[in-house]
Amino acid sequence: MSNGKERARQALRGALEVRKRARASISEPICVYDAAEQLGLAVLFLPEKSLGGIYSKASQVILIPTYRPPGRQAFTCAHEIGHWYYGHGTSIDEINDLEQYSENKPEERLADIFASYLLMPSWAVNEAFARRGWSPSNCTPIQVYTVAGQLGVGYQTLVQHLRHSLRLISPAHAQQLLKTTPKQLRSALLGNDAPTHLIIVDHAWTKVAIDLQVGEAAILPASVRLEGQSANAVGNHKLGLIIEGRRPGITRAETHDKSWAAFVRVSRKDFTGRSIYRHLEDPDVNESAGSDM
Repeated sequence: MSNGKERARQALRGALEVRKRARASISEPICVYDAAEQLGLAVLFLPEKSLGGIYSKASQVILIPTYRPPGRQAFTCAHEIGHWYYGHGTSIDEINDLEQYSENKPEERLADIFASYLLMPSWAVNEAFARRGWSPSNCTPIQVYTVAGQLGVGYQTLVQHLRHSLRLISPAHAQQLLKTTPKQLRSALLGNDAPTHLIIVDHAWTKVAIDLQVGEAAILPASVRLEGQSANAVGNHKLGLIIEGRRPGITRAETHDKSWAAFVRVSRKDFTGRSIYRHLEDPDVNESAGSDM
């Protein structure tokens, strides 16, 4: 067996074991920061731009750069969990280490593949598409974007994983999908004033909360009532209700017929500090009140 295939199997076994320890099934999305805390690892966000990520073996701490896209932050955290799981020493990763594989750095390559399987095991990917009546083999950019949001990864990351690791789409299909950028999709949905981060949430979105920063947006199913002050409705869309992160805290979203519900967790923009505190409400905020459109 080639080293590449053995490394991939080792990474998959490790990712499934970590999901088991974090009490997450193999077919559901996860919040990687919550999973890390469940494993006994503290995750801290630092005001850095050039840093890729750090795992400190001595203190069992993972450091994540604040000024990076949400999908990249999640992948970085999963990558550092890989270093922890395999018993690697303290790791200080540059940005390029997380964006491309290097045969000269086997520990980094293993951690990268582990991160992909931790966030996107085939069972979770197939379940996310199947619940929506979609198929990866002929998926559209907006479908990939929707699933990537629920899995907590970047659009391009999911496309590459579908192509290279899971082999669920052809090279030609992957190339076609990559011609569309997340920015183009956001602009097509909300216009040129679309926020830098937008999540599309539908009735198939389950198991994980909807995580936003202040000023970021999500499109929820139509006829949703919001209970809380951390997010508010700002408009309607053909896909549903547009909401925006308003202030740190947690808001509950539920359809009027009670067929679907989820929590919307909002953190400060460019939050710094330990991940478990990112959704704490400001002390001067009054008790939440419901709103709907």
